[in-house]
Amino acid sequence: MFTDNKDFYPTPQNLIDKMLDGLDWKMIHTILEPSAGKGNIVEALKKKEDFNDRWYTTIKLNIDCIENDTNLRAVLKEKGFRVVHDDFLTYDTMKEYDLIIMNPPFSNGCKHLLKALEMQQRNGGAVICLLNAETLKNECNNERIMLNRMLEEYNADIQYIQDAFMDAERKTNVEIALIKVKLPDVQRNSFIFDSLEKAKEQREYTYNTENTQLAENDFLKAIVEQYKMEIEAGVKLIKEYYAMSPFILSNFSKDKETGKTIQTGNCILSLDIASNRDKYHNNLSINNYIKEVRGKYWKALFTNPKFVGQLTNNLQREYYNKIEELKNYEFSLHNIYELKIDMSKKIIKGIEDTIISLFEELSNKYSYYDECSKNIHYFNGWKTNKAWIINKKVIIPLRGWRDLEYSWGGFKPTDHDVVSKLRDIEKCFNYLDGGLTEAVDLFQSLEFAEEYGESKDIVLKYFNVTFYKKGTCHITFTNEELLKKFNIFGAQHKGWLPPSYGKKKYSDMTSEEKAVVNDFEGESEYNKVMCNTSYYLADTNSMLMLDMAE
Repeated sequence: MFTDNKDFYPTPQNLIDKMLDGLDWKMIHTILEPSAGKGNIVEALKKKEDFNDRWYTTIKLNIDCIENDTNLRAVLKEKGFRVVHDDFLTYDTMKEYDLIIMNPPFSNGCKHLLKALEMQQRNGGAVICLLNAETLKNECNNERIMLNRMLEEYNADIQYIQDAFMDAERKTNVEIALIKVKLPDVQRNSFIFDSLEKAKEQREYTYNTENTQLAENDFLKAIVEQYKMEIEAGVKLIKEYYAMSPFILSNFSKDKETGKTIQTGNCILSLDIASNRDKYHNNLSINNYIKEVRGKYWKALFTNPKFVGQLTNNLQREYYNKIEELKNYEFSLHNIYELKIDMSKKIIKGIEDTIISLFEELSNKYSYYDECSKNIHYFNGWKTNKAWIINKKVIIPLRGWRDLEYSWGGFKPTDHDVVSKLRDIEKCFNYLDGGLTEAVDLFQSLEFAEEYGESKDIVLKYFNVTFYKKGTCHITFTNEELLKKFNIFGAQHKGWLPPSYGKKKYSDMTSEEKAVVNDFEGESEYNKVMCNTSYYLADTNSMLMLDMAE
């Protein structure tokens, strides 16, 4: 059959099996067979389309064929295969193929393989080719030299096979090379982004030469700049789309007035906001695009530890839930700083509430326990005789011993409730401490105590704890100056200290003010406060430097 075609050597099934072996069919959709012959390879591909043994699923392949022989083209068309061109070497298309698979003419195989590689260089993709082995082994011209270099560059898999066509429909004893090569996907560059990046670099160069104080690693400035460039690029793309749309409509028609051929119908290309993909209307506009990008950046900001690390979990959720509202606000340094001011106010209020809550808890909450009544020391406060401070040693109900009525019960200081309560206390003192005290891993210390059954005098960061089987925990504060700071903070916020406390020398105080100070701590201790007000009089603004995640 077709014996007058000296290059017609139909590919035998055993070779086709070798060619298709190892292909990832999940990644292959579009295929080109540029020397299709009478369709042996295409028929094998069609069988893969019916059922794929590897993935146990049906696959859909988009296969194009090219064949130079007129009679063979007729055979291909009769079989229902799509023939898109006659000569592969003159085939000119922008269509992208996941796979080019071929048994090209032995007499001209080098040119065909070079053409296939050049096509896949544009976008990336696989090439599988049967080639006369002599083409690779005998570098007698520049084309063959170039081919070998390209195959080496792309780390091609080459298998030499002797007598591969001896049992074929048309026999030959020519040694062949089975070549498999995967060219990498091409990283696309955006002309819009490239031009904007160059403009940005020019602005930064100009600014740097004029301002040596520029903070190169400024986190907020960097993301705002990135946001601006993304907005500008998207706006340019939308404007370009609308400008191009009249030239890529779906139909041609005659203009009734002029008789000229014009384009009509809908635009062939569709550009839309991602959130509208499943809707029946196109909502593409510059304003809608800007709104979605704003949302993306506000969302990223509220999930970045650098920005929200000081927020409690509740506050993080509160601000995260505002993203839809924030889409209406420009992602700018001004708005970010305004937001930070609002956050700071809430953090300060949260810190104050947390410390006061602990002050109340260690004094009033467990007062119904006789033992806990010893937690506080009463003094005559400002305009009241119901003021108190927290003692060095306090007792709270906290069950470090669990399930003692059962055989599995015992000493469990790592219980969630125990750890949470002690961490809450530690967190309050972290705020007041200002990072001066060396860190102690609370859970690790409790875990060690549990392992060795040491229930007494467990050393933690600011206090030691002892657990008793009756369900109480004795806390002994080890930093008396920090405890004093805690008591001053609580007493001031309760209004139990004179308004002049920490502002007026003891000698300048009224007798009434002196009486409160004397009962609270005494003159000498008050003078210590006056000598170091920056430490003893807690500034909640400075506490914002602390990591709330502790």
